[in-house]
Amino acid sequence: MYNNQQNRNTTPDRGGAKYGPFFKEDGSLNLAWVGEKAQRISQEISDARYGLTATGLRNFYNEFLRIRNLPASHSEEKKILIKLLIAKVNYKKLNNKAPDIFAKFITELITEVGDDLDKFEKSCLIMEAVVGFNPRK
Repeated sequence: MYNNQQNRNTTPDRGGAKYGPFFKEDGSLNLAWVGEKAQRISQEISDARYGLTATGLRNFYNEFLRIRNLPASHSEEKKILIKLLIAKVNYKKLNNKAPDIFAKFITELITEVGDDLDKFEKSCLIMEAVVGFNPRK
């Protein structure tokens, strides 16, 4: 049973396509990620063939906000929780709660954020745009 369900949420190979860069060299946000790129990824992850539910997407966005809203004095905890977002999205992917395409998007976003809390603040804007463009509201 497990081996047949394991690939249920896989997507066609995107030819190694990369989502980023999310940020410019100076650390500022690539504005396309709160516009057309956010709209495109939102459409892709909600596709009925391997879609992420609107509730699942909002729950993940709420996790971003929870981390962002921790007090400034908790910067080390924030950095740890940011890195754990990759583990969380991969766990959801393995349990068929999130498609591969969403896991790849989150992994690339958080990898680019690294330990930079300012970039994480900006990544919350990207997630807000992705949620806002979700057609499954």
